[in-house]
Amino acid sequence: MRIITVLWIILGILGGIVFWTPSAFSQNNQMIIQQPKKPPQKNQSPKEELAINYYRNKQYEQAAELFDQLYSENPRKYYSFLYNSLLALKEYKHAEKIVKKQLKISKNNTRYLVDHAYVLKLMGNKKKSDKILSDLINHVPNNRSQVTQLTNALQSKRFHEQALLVLEKAKEMPGNEYPYTLEMANIYQYSGDYDKMFDAYLDYLNHNPKEIQRIRNRLQGFMRHDIDNNLTSILKKKLFERAQKNPDNLVYAEMLLWYSLQTKNFKMAFRQARAIDKRFGDRSEDVLEVAEISMTNRDYESAANAYGYIKDKKENTPFYLESYSGYFTAIVKAAEENAETDIKTYKTLEETGKDALAEIGLNRQTVEIAGNLAHITAFKLGDYKEAISILEQALEINQLLPKEKAGLKLELADILLFEGQEWDASLYYSQIESNMKNEPLGYEAKFRNAKLYYYMGEFLWAQTKLDILRSATSKLIANDAMELSIFIKDIVEEDTMGLTLRSFGKADLLIYQSKNDLAINQLNRIEKQGLGPNGYQYVLYKKADLLVNMQQYQEADSLYKQLANSYPESIKADNAIYKRAEIQRLYLIDELKAMDLYMKLMTDYPESIYAGQARIKYRELREGEE
Repeated sequence: MRIITVLWIILGILGGIVFWTPSAFSQNNQMIIQQPKKPPQKNQSPKEELAINYYRNKQYEQAAELFDQLYSENPRKYYSFLYNSLLALKEYKHAEKIVKKQLKISKNNTRYLVDHAYVLKLMGNKKKSDKILSDLINHVPNNRSQVTQLTNALQSKRFHEQALLVLEKAKEMPGNEYPYTLEMANIYQYSGDYDKMFDAYLDYLNHNPKEIQRIRNRLQGFMRHDIDNNLTSILKKKLFERAQKNPDNLVYAEMLLWYSLQTKNFKMAFRQARAIDKRFGDRSEDVLEVAEISMTNRDYESAANAYGYIKDKKENTPFYLESYSGYFTAIVKAAEENAETDIKTYKTLEETGKDALAEIGLNRQTVEIAGNLAHITAFKLGDYKEAISILEQALEINQLLPKEKAGLKLELADILLFEGQEWDASLYYSQIESNMKNEPLGYEAKFRNAKLYYYMGEFLWAQTKLDILRSATSKLIANDAMELSIFIKDIVEEDTMGLTLRSFGKADLLIYQSKNDLAINQLNRIEKQGLGPNGYQYVLYKKADLLVNMQQYQEADSLYKQLANSYPESIKADNAIYKRAEIQRLYLIDELKAMDLYMKLMTDYPESIYAGQARIKYRELREGEE
C-alpha cells in the first residue's frame, strides 16, 4: 500500500495557549498524522522496540501489525501509534474500529471523538463526521482546561472552524471571564486568516495592556519571517485604524510607535512619539529613544527633529543638555552627508555651536558640542588654530570620562593630520589605542593610525594594525580595515616594488586633506603608469569619490557604473552600487533608478554593509510612490 509522509505536530501548552508551526498541517484533502509521545525507554520489550523503530522509519505496515498486538496489552499506551499507522496505510475501517474501542474505554473523551470524526471524514462519511463535531460544539464544557484540550484536538486535525465555534461558546458560558482571545489568534494564524489574527491580538492587548511585551514578542516573530511584507502591511493598517479610532488609548499609540521603530520608519516614529508626549503628558523618554535609535541608523534628519523637540522644552525636561548636544551632532552629520552643503551653511552651524556653548557653557555634558564645533571649524571652514583651541579648552574640563577625553583627542589628531603634522597625529592616535583597548574608540584610533602609516608609505606597520582590526567588534571598522588591507595586498601583487602603492597613498592623503585638484592629477598619473585590473578598479573608485566631492555627479555615476559592471566581484562593487543609488536619489532625482540600484544591492550583495541602509531607503521610496 502507498505510504504517505508522517507530518509532525508539536503540541505545547503554555498558559492554556497552543503553539504550532505551519508545517504541522497538511494540505487540503490530505490526512494528518499526529506523532505520539515517545514511550518510556525503561523495561521496553523487544517487540515494542522493534515496533517503534518501524514506526520511526515509516514502515507502517510492519509497525501496524506489531502495534495491533501491543494495543490489546495496553490500549492507552499504544493507541496513537496504531491509529496513525493505520491512517498512513489508509486502513480507515480498521482505524475507526480502534477509535471506537478507545471510546468504550474512555467514554466521551473529546480527543477520541475528534479522531473518530476525522477518520469518518477520510472515509467520505461527512454526515457522520459533522454530527460528531456538531455534538462537541453543542456540549462545550464549562471548564477552561477541558476547552483547551478540545480545541487542541480539533485544531490538530485542521477543524479550525469548529475550534473557533467551541471558543465562542466557551466565552458565553455562565460565570466565564476568560476571553480566549489568544487561543483564537492562534487558530486564525494556522487557518491563514491574518486579518482576524491581528484583531484578536490587539483585542487581547486592549484588555490586558500590561501584556504589551508579550504581544510585541509574538508580532515580532511574524515580522521577522515576513519576507514579502504582507503580514507587516496588514499589521500596519490595523494599528493605524485602532490608533485613529481610539486616540485616547495609550496602548495602541505605544504599539504604533513600536511598529515604526521595528520597521525603521523613523519619521513616523518621531511623529508618533511626539503625539504620545503631547496627548498623554510628559513622555520625553520616548522621543529621546527615537532620537538615539535614529542617530544610530544614520537618519540624522529624524534624529535632529526628535532631539530638537526635547531641546525646545528647555527647563520643562530633565534631558535639556543631552538633547541639545544630540541635536547639534545630528545637524552637523546631516550637513556632512549632503555633498551640496555650502560654506554659508557651515558658518551658520558654527554660529549655532558657539551660541550653544555660550548659553549652556563648556562642561562635561557639552563636550560633544565642542568636538563637533571644532570639526566643522577645521575641516569645513579651514580655521585650524580656532578648532585646536576649542579642543584644548575642552580637554581641560575636570573629571572627563576616558571615552570623552579620547573622543576629543581623536578629533585633535584628525586636524593635525589634515594640517600635515603626521607624527603628532600618530602620537595622539597611539595614546587613544593604549587608553581605550578593546573599545570602539580604541579600534577607531588604531584604524586611523593604520591609514596614516599607509599615507606615509609604512605599509608593513599599516598591514599589521589592519589585520588586528579585521576582528574588531565594530562591523564598520572591521569592514573598512578589511577593505584597506585587501587593497594594499591587491596593489602589491601587481607592483611588488610598492611604487604604485606609494602613489596611491599620496593620492589618498590629498583626498583626506580635501586637495581635490591635486588628488585628481595624482590619480591621472597613476593611471598612466600602466595598471593591472586591481589598480585600475581602485583608480575608478577613488576618482568617482572625488567627483562626488566636487559635485560632478553625472561623471561620478558613470565611473561607479563602469566599476560595478566591469568588476562585479570587486570588494568595491557593492560600495559603487550604493553610491550610485544615492547619486540617483539625491542629485540626479531619478527615484526609479535609485530603487533599482538599492534592489540590486540587496539581492546581489546581501552581505554588504550597505544592504541594511539600502533596504530602508528602498522602502521609503516605495512608500512615497504609494
